[in-house]
Amino acid sequence: MSHPAVALRVVEVGWSTTIQDRGRVSFASLGVPGAGAVDRVAHDLANRLVGNAVEAATLETNRGLLIEALQPLILATSADGCRHTLRVGDRLRVDAPADGMWGYLAVRGGIDVEPVLGSRCHDTLSGVGPPPLMAGVGLPVGEDPRTDLPIDLVPHRSIDSVVRIWRGPRADWFIRGVSALTDRAWIVQSDVSRVGIRLSPGSFDRVAAVMSATMPSEGLVEGAIQITPSGEPIVMLANHPTTGGYPVIGVVDPYDLAIVAQARPGTALSFRSV
Repeated sequence: MSHPAVALRVVEVGWSTTIQDRGRVSFASLGVPGAGAVDRVAHDLANRLVGNAVEAATLETNRGLLIEALQPLILATSADGCRHTLRVGDRLRVDAPADGMWGYLAVRGGIDVEPVLGSRCHDTLSGVGPPPLMAGVGLPVGEDPRTDLPIDLVPHRSIDSVVRIWRGPRADWFIRGVSALTDRAWIVQSDVSRVGIRLSPGSFDRVAAVMSATMPSEGLVEGAIQITPSGEPIVMLANHPTTGGYPVIGVVDPYDLAIVAQARPGTALSFRSV
């Protein structure tokens, strides 16, 4: 069996750059996070631009990724929503959009590293998956999918500030229930990662804090909103742990997770119950 040829080289790895796809499934019961792209909408759109299936692996970066083509390539970046054709030796820089946190580089054929547990994504929490990227590393690209390239290019996606949420399993631990989240705006704090984002402290009632002090760990899903004893909501993103010991007051609607994932520190977010 022949191995795919190395087709591009990482010149500068940038910040928080990893290989991602749509994540691992069916391993949470073993403590393995799902991982995958934190903004699957942007990941999927970049893949569509180059004619890939949405499952194809991309490069996800916070900023500063610079790649060089080692063979002719067709690529797309989510930040500009455009397709790029590179000749041998051409370079392309990839950043997040100006109003977001994460950008994606899709190459026609997909990043074709060896899958681990059914996925090519790098799990930043457990380390499962392909190794972290480094400057100078070469990456293989899969076979041409032999699909038509779309004529309509994807415009820049505007990021809303209103996030739809569903009632969580511990909403009844809070006197005002989910309305404790929806009756005010929240500010994204500086500690943002693929695991989750922390929001400004709220005025949650003491009853929930006392009950959470004796709460056993429970399973977590992507989008779960945990409330810490100090009143800080934490929204779980793609690389969240599989269990947690804080009460989950609500769960972000899957499509609106992209809004949360792309929210920069200092951004105001509002929640709306659906």
